[in-house]
Amino acid sequence: MAFIPEKYTSVFTKENMPRLLTFYHAKTPYTSMPRTMHRHQDVAEFILITEGSGIHIIDGQRYFTEKGDLLLIGENVMHDESSPANRNLSIYSGAVRGLQLPPLPAGQFLKKGMLPVQKTDCLFPYFCQLLELMQRCAGGKGFHPEESINHLLCSFLLLIMELTKQSVVLPPEEHNLMDAVRSHLDAHYDESISLDELARKFHISTYHLAHAFKASSGYAPLQYITRRRIGEAQTLLIDTSLPITEIAIRTGYNSSSYFNKAFHKITNMSPRDYRKAYRKI
Repeated sequence: MAFIPEKYTSVFTKENMPRLLTFYHAKTPYTSMPRTMHRHQDVAEFILITEGSGIHIIDGQRYFTEKGDLLLIGENVMHDESSPANRNLSIYSGAVRGLQLPPLPAGQFLKKGMLPVQKTDCLFPYFCQLLELMQRCAGGKGFHPEESINHLLCSFLLLIMELTKQSVVLPPEEHNLMDAVRSHLDAHYDESISLDELARKFHISTYHLAHAFKASSGYAPLQYITRRRIGEAQTLLIDTSLPITEIAIRTGYNSSSYFNKAFHKITNMSPRDYRKAYRKI
């Protein structure tokens, strides 16, 4: 008979119990039209890749992801999924509200500087088993499914804590300037910004800016702005009933036709079709 130390039973209490807000098991039809540059202000997100491979950009860094990778994305962290790079990608994904893992700040899975893409290795089957049970509860099966799913979420989070306790913390950020550029673009993506204006603001040449930013984030500055705009547009298409013309204006496009072209170039479908397809899935 194993004795469980008290310290391992008090991580979550009734007062700080996290809640699973959304959960899904997505395969190729869904992952073929992924979310572009976006962030969640009040939820943290986890993604477990169960099949295939892809490219994900988290907080400006590009990661080549594959089966067994667990992506841990805290509140307000910018992230992006690259559709053309997806290869038979299947994932579990969930959004967590009220995340508080001691001694971390609220809404964060990881210490500052730790890699947001973790190899689950020998723990992969256990993560899958927990997520399969969570999916069953999410479908309304079992006894008190809502209560069960949040207790399973706590077990899932404890397994994450076990996985990350030996993770290496990255050295101090070497690209502070590019971080500042990215933060500026995130704050002003809906405005008209040229590469020349951006270079003058940060007192570097346009050539250096373009190459250094792409090396840091995976995209040239103007590509980043476009993906940031389309990512915000996707959020509005999914979460609101705003007219597409209004969404175009809110995301920095003065022309609906130009917005439609930019949206189609990244997602391979029109904004209207994207809204219909996403809701159907």
